[in-house]
Amino acid sequence: MKYRINTPYLTNLEKKYLNDVIASKWISVDGKYSKIFEKKFGNLINKKFNLLVQSGTSALHLALKALNVKPKDKIIVPNFTCSANINSVAQCNATALVVEIEKDTLGLDFDLVKKAILKYKPKILQLVHVYGFPARDTFKIINLCKKKKIIVIEDASEALGAKYKNIPVGSFGDISIFSLRSEKMIGVGEGAIISTNNSKIFNNINLLASRNMPYRGKKHPYWKKYICLGEGYNYQMPHALAAIGVSQLKKFNYIKKKKIKIGKAYRKIFKNYNFAQKINNYSKPVFWLNGIIFKNLTTSKVRSLGNYLMKNKIEVRSGFYPSSRIRGVKKLFIKKNNYSSLLFEKLLILPSKWCVIIPWDFADFTASISCSK
Repeated sequence: MKYRINTPYLTNLEKKYLNDVIASKWISVDGKYSKIFEKKFGNLINKKFNLLVQSGTSALHLALKALNVKPKDKIIVPNFTCSANINSVAQCNATALVVEIEKDTLGLDFDLVKKAILKYKPKILQLVHVYGFPARDTFKIINLCKKKKIIVIEDASEALGAKYKNIPVGSFGDISIFSLRSEKMIGVGEGAIISTNNSKIFNNINLLASRNMPYRGKKHPYWKKYICLGEGYNYQMPHALAAIGVSQLKKFNYIKKKKIKIGKAYRKIFKNYNFAQKINNYSKPVFWLNGIIFKNLTTSKVRSLGNYLMKNKIEVRSGFYPSSRIRGVKKLFIKKNNYSSLLFEKLLILPSKWCVIIPWDFADFTASISCSK
């Protein structure tokens, strides 16, 4: 591909920090850069306790396990999101309450969330901010969950740096998670960070992420280090990747400004087309990805257009595959329509690479869209 959906912003700073890690002879978990990253990231989103882990999926799984999710429990997940959200519920053998989304920002629809809560009494809700846009009903959902004593896991993997009513995304959940996969706002290859202000929850997360072995510190005698208290996982991020993360954090404001500039430029150039998400007065999106929805085209024509762009080395994506259609998961579907299926079939995600503002001649692209009408 000549024009990628996204790539990380890598410079000599990553090389410098990685060389430092190699010189230290410690590339595994819990090194100097791990501690630096966790502290600086926590300051960015107003969270006291932060742990680097291996992926967004492992972060979601850890959050649910740390909250003692049992097979009888029900967890709200959006219908339009990464499959990791519903798969984390399946990993706990719990039931997913798949809730359809609203059409402004593609976040959970508050009215349907309220319906699901009143009817099924879930234990946890996963609040997801899609493509860098804060979910429209964030405050209403958070306040309802507080009233009903439902724990909120805020999945801000795609929206680092975005703000909702001038509050950083990731600040709202009882637990917040951010993916650090290479194409996200900050990319280290594969990884994530899980954050909370609750020390009890964090201690559970930390223990489970390190195989449920509590005696791993320097103060503990050697013969205790392999004592395991029960089910646990090897989920912590290697120190070497944390070094890349620290360098990414140093450049984050620059990356964010570039992404916002790209998103706004797209909306000027394609002003006659329907973008999947609206820019609202109450939020400041970071435009992680930008998608046009072709409601008036058949699915076949949308896919022909996508194939045309891919053939011309312009990488595009479809919308997410709806959670309601994923097999092998215990689930209930709460909907008033099935907007997520329409998005899967008729949404094209455009290249949103941080370092180039509109990196190709749009004449061919615009012509290809016109020809497909």
